[in-house]
Amino acid sequence: MKKDLKIKIAILSIALYVASNSVVSGTLVFMQRDFGISITNAESLITLSSIATIITIFLSEKITQKIGMKKCVMIGLFLVGLSSILPIISTSYPSVFISRLIMGAGVGLFNGHSANYINVFYKDEEAYRLHGIRNSTEFISQMIFLFIAGLLIKIHWKYAFLVYFFAFFIMSYFNKTIPEVATKDAVDIGKFKINKQILFYAIFAALMIMNVTALSVRFPTVATNQKGIGVDANLYMIILPMSGMIFGFLFGIINRILREKTILLGLGIYIIVNIVLAILGNDMYIFLLCMVFIAFSQSLCIPYLFAEVSRFVKGSHGRIANNLIFIGCNVGGFIAPFFLKLVNNILETTSLTLAFTAFSFIYAIMFILNVYENKKIKLEK
Repeated sequence: MKKDLKIKIAILSIALYVASNSVVSGTLVFMQRDFGISITNAESLITLSSIATIITIFLSEKITQKIGMKKCVMIGLFLVGLSSILPIISTSYPSVFISRLIMGAGVGLFNGHSANYINVFYKDEEAYRLHGIRNSTEFISQMIFLFIAGLLIKIHWKYAFLVYFFAFFIMSYFNKTIPEVATKDAVDIGKFKINKQILFYAIFAALMIMNVTALSVRFPTVATNQKGIGVDANLYMIILPMSGMIFGFLFGIINRILREKTILLGLGIYIIVNIVLAILGNDMYIFLLCMVFIAFSQSLCIPYLFAEVSRFVKGSHGRIANNLIFIGCNVGGFIAPFFLKLVNNILETTSLTLAFTAFSFIYAIMFILNVYENKKIKLEK
């Protein structure tokens, strides 16, 4: 029992950095000022790590087959810890640029395994419950790291990057607790093929993370416009992970009741909230309220995707499917600021929030497609 608890803690601990990409978003206005760069370039520095993450996710299955899941996770955590040091040594645009790439490369090596380990050690309802808690763990880490980064920014914005230093301690605990597991399939399960369900999950994951990243990179500017450059944006942004943490623990209960309708509820909330955000989001308090509902939707949909993968894809194919979903997540995270700029150009506006209407439109299409697929499956039965 005690050993099982330690294993669960170790597995969930690696999820602490899976969604830590934007925990240093409070540095945006300072980097923009000190480096003399545009808001889009400053926002892309935050999301830059997603490029490296995507590359190493592509490589992670081959690396896992060569050295095993455990060593793959350990190398990833080491790189995340290492990324915390560069901006302190040299506070310049190139050092932050390189730091973000190293951090992203590290995350790409273990983010898929944060879900894979659950599917290896646990099944059925316990797996669903742990996927919900894993999602909450991501939000808990965001809340803690945002708070710590906010305190460190008051000393100097470069110290905010020290939130990634804690990865060294997680690496040590993980190494002591988790045993090596088999990475090769016991029987030949053939070549992996991407079906429309996995493709839908990857696109949906990309959209959700693009949405929440757009919130994270846009809120500091909204808050600064309303409160001035001295506003502690990180302190306000804690509401996003705090909400996600609470709702994540409820996923198992909600999913038992709604089953396949869980994803429809999440999509419905996404549609409504992004419309409200587009129209009224220039008020920072309405923006914050929208963050709460977005966190609720994400807490319903993200764990649902990973839990469903373990149900219809097995063995190494399950790891590849999870990696594709995480690739979607990181593609969404990286392109968020560029997507906002593109929509603003199409709409010919400089509004900070009007671009969120595009999210509602895409979610509405996905809602219709999901309803259609569910009806089709029922008719086939």
